[in-house]
Amino acid sequence: MTVARREDRSFLRIDEHGRAFVASASLQQRLKGEAGCFELVQSADGRLVFDKVDPQSTNDELVAPIVWQGDIGAMGSTVEIINFMNAAQQTGNLVFLAEGQRKAILFQNGEVRGASSNQVEDRLGEILYRFGALSRQSLDEATEASRRRRRPLGNYLLETGLVNQADLYRYVRRQVEEIFYSTLTLRSGDFVLLVADPEKLQSPISLNAQSLLMEGLRRMDELAYFRQSIPQTRSRLVRRETTKAPPDDLTARDQLLLDACAEPQTVESLVLLSRLGDFETYKILHRLVQAELLAVLPALPSSTAQQTQTHDSMQSMPASAGAPVNTGSPEPADEITQMVDTFNRVFQRIYQAIASHGREDALDQGLETFLQFYGFVELFQGVRFDPTGRLDKVRLLANLRDNHTDNRLSFLQQALNELLFFEMFAAREWLDRDEQHELQKIINQLFIDIG
Repeated sequence: MTVARREDRSFLRIDEHGRAFVASASLQQRLKGEAGCFELVQSADGRLVFDKVDPQSTNDELVAPIVWQGDIGAMGSTVEIINFMNAAQQTGNLVFLAEGQRKAILFQNGEVRGASSNQVEDRLGEILYRFGALSRQSLDEATEASRRRRRPLGNYLLETGLVNQADLYRYVRRQVEEIFYSTLTLRSGDFVLLVADPEKLQSPISLNAQSLLMEGLRRMDELAYFRQSIPQTRSRLVRRETTKAPPDDLTARDQLLLDACAEPQTVESLVLLSRLGDFETYKILHRLVQAELLAVLPALPSSTAQQTQTHDSMQSMPASAGAPVNTGSPEPADEITQMVDTFNRVFQRIYQAIASHGREDALDQGLETFLQFYGFVELFQGVRFDPTGRLDKVRLLANLRDNHTDNRLSFLQQALNELLFFEMFAAREWLDRDEQHELQKIINQLFIDIG
């Protein structure tokens, strides 16, 4: 009788966390032909019996090919994993699984193109509520109505006029940012990188992963400091009785929160009032506490309230528009002009596609709001689109010359990129899938043209 050597035997190891590992090359080879999903049907007397199943699941980790997987703690943290994705310019859906949480970040060539989560607080509607765009009653009514009509919540909000295109785009971006920041707090669990669905890579959102990482880490450090004086979101704050004159540098937002605390208010309620999100509100409240204008009271007891993770907001400039790099040399005027012309060709094609559906007025309204209020206000001040959908290049370049940024070429590209992603976001509401794909091809060629 021939006895198999130990290294030739087919070993499967299951660790203390319930994760399975194929520990032999021979077993790995044998299992190749059994690729798929399995359900445990029996476990007794050291024997495990699995049935192969056809997963009808929306969870990508059950159906998409796996590129890379591992333990978050073994890698150090989610920061190291995300940093690798960015540095190696990886493409795929990076899924973090920890204590019932499923948070996924979609990457394309190292840039963040989207995010998803199974947590209630990460839903678009909750973002709209938390940042003050909708009341709880309006959100609940809209959610129920969109469910009855089988329409996505965002589409329903647009159709009913509860939000406009520019606001919806801003909050969808914020949703991606919120989910991204929340992954940085995960210290244990598993991660898996899956092959990305090409359809999902057509997302109109594109954020610089390195900028998000730096911002997220900064906010985590500052939030830990703020919580030394204001321990939790259920903490209450009240205005101090003082004869001291308020500081001269109080902003309108500072005064708003200070006035609201004439009666004790929880941090949660002040976050909703400020419309700034948790982080920025905490920052203002901490400053007011340090200035002895607010006093911190104990949190009210609550048997049902649960501690929720803090999610940070991104204010003023978008994450994808990080600080320009000072090259120390002026940018060639020809290169700047060529960039505007290239983007204008794409803007014109998008406008033509939307106009063919009779929705150019809706696009014009959204663009007007975007140019006036979102991100690059000074650059787009007085800039309008002509009847063909092209930007007023003369006014745009004049505004650029008056801008004091160190690298005008980089700043302009960031602003035009942001405008382009907004237009593509708006186009998804009115164009069919083939038209969207055609426009995406044009955008891809744009990035090749401007290098």
